[in-house]
Amino acid sequence: MRAIQMLDNYVTEANPHGPALSINNETEEAFSVLILDDEEDVRETLCAMVSSLGFRVEATGDARSFFARLGRGGHDVVILDLLMPECDGLEVLSRMTPFRDSRIIICSGSGMRVLDTVSLSAQSLGLDVIGILKKPLRRKCLKDLLQVARQARSPASDPKMPNGKRPDITSSMLGRAIDKREITCFLQPKVHLADGSVYGFEALARWQHPELGMIYPDEFIPKVSEFGLDYELTVAILDQALEALASLSDPGLSVAVNIPVNALSRPEFEGVVAELLRRLGLKPRHLFLEVTEVGQSCNSQAELDSLMRLSLKGHPLSIDDFGTGASSLERLVRIPFDELKIDRMFMRNLERSRHARGLVRNLVLIAKRFGMTVTVEGVETREAIDILKRLGCDAAQGYGIAHPMSASATRDWMASYNNRRSASVACPAWLGFA
Repeated sequence: MRAIQMLDNYVTEANPHGPALSINNETEEAFSVLILDDEEDVRETLCAMVSSLGFRVEATGDARSFFARLGRGGHDVVILDLLMPECDGLEVLSRMTPFRDSRIIICSGSGMRVLDTVSLSAQSLGLDVIGILKKPLRRKCLKDLLQVARQARSPASDPKMPNGKRPDITSSMLGRAIDKREITCFLQPKVHLADGSVYGFEALARWQHPELGMIYPDEFIPKVSEFGLDYELTVAILDQALEALASLSDPGLSVAVNIPVNALSRPEFEGVVAELLRRLGLKPRHLFLEVTEVGQSCNSQAELDSLMRLSLKGHPLSIDDFGTGASSLERLVRIPFDELKIDRMFMRNLERSRHARGLVRNLVLIAKRFGMTVTVEGVETREAIDILKRLGCDAAQGYGIAHPMSASATRDWMASYNNRRSASVACPAWLGFA
């Protein structure tokens, strides 16, 4: 087979009797690899390489079978091709969040900029991308990557992680992470539905621990509140988000930062915001202040007054996760919000359910009555884009447009995106922009 001939070029030095294609090569560690690639020759080549290195391996060419096998567990490493005909690698990555224990090797012939961006996007989802395997395949590169994965899996490789589990997050760990900027700001683009133009970003916190890897908000944000570090983290993310925005050198863009209501009652908060803007040469209009309604409420007059003063200074106010809390309408009456954000939970059945579309339509009508623009979170498909446009929504964000990215990745993404738009190829066709 051609796969065997390809492999002969890479493995003869380690296996002079020819490449073994057995996929059940038991090892002392029972280290297991799962491959997803639609090209049969590539699958066979990768299977032979992995097996010749002494690891167990399975391979499949379609996403359905891949997730069925992944769901059965026991796979230490996933080798994932990006260019798949029915469910491409980006979609597969977005669906892998329940399987974060598996380390990922991205396999593709695409350029390194594309691969690096994909890798960062995967990491922003909490996935552990250990490296890139470029095509044409090289056995030494694969061997090095699998060795990294095996060492990372071993409990002895990190005395702080007995049995391979993360240690408990403590107050001192979080405090150091905030001070040292281990908790960093990622940006997710927000686009106008009318023409696909980017008008701003949402700032999202990601903890890049030097030893534990990427720690995601669902793991550490509850601890932030538990330890009373909401204000410190808010100021740190504000600082990084505004720095990132200033680095883009586009006065038409803005960034939205979630503000816990207890930060609003801090007398120094408004001054801190003003100083950050002054230092970076930005205006209040460049900073959207998002107030989440889930589990929070502006009960004190001090909090309401702070929001009003910030609004009067020119900061746009956004009510986040609208429709998921109990005080929505009351807060719309009491606070002059400029933007209403519809939570991603309303996107789950949008394309299939008439009732879901009717609910979104009513939320849009409420927002318009109060003079607000409507931004929808969690948008992933062209069909959803088309429906939201028909329902009167103004803007969208979600994995179907772009994953959260680091500041440097955002600059590259913006350049590529704007080049496509200026060439009248506004966005990838499946986004549905004219």
